[in-house]
Amino acid sequence: MKKNIRKFLLITTLILGIQGFAEATNVKAASSSPLPNDKYCFAVTKDATTTDMNGNTTATALKAGTDWKVSNEFYHQDQINYQIASNIFVNQNFGYLYLPMVQTITTANHTTHLYDHNGNEIKNRALAPNSSWYSDRSILVDKITYCRVATDEFVALGDLV
Repeated sequence: MKKNIRKFLLITTLILGIQGFAEATNVKAASSSPLPNDKYCFAVTKDATTTDMNGNTTATALKAGTDWKVSNEFYHQDQINYQIASNIFVNQNFGYLYLPMVQTITTANHTTHLYDHNGNEIKNRALAPNSSWYSDRSILVDKITYCRVATDEFVALGDLV
């Protein structure tokens, strides 16, 4: 009798444990978080399809070169999606998230490298030392902040004074 009770308790514990794990996994796989004060925007760098919260493709298509106000981040199947309208999301792979920030920036005492929105160095161009530039947005790539000085050309914050 004691063996049957132990088996029952073991099986029940395993079933409840697996069910709880599955529920926890589902919550993590599809979660949403608001971005602070609706200040962020999404720059579309290639024509994009959009999805709803369930991952179904919507009729809304986004053209490359357009910018969209973002209110939430939505994590679905290990991908980040940004909410641009009620139940309309765009995947991070179609562009980049940025913070609009108009400012004049000045380069440091050395030739300053330029980078694209993925943080890749642009090898055939650079900015002169101690030169000032208009910047309209900031991005964060691999824990480095960049300021935009031209279309898809950014300067690392560490190269500024």
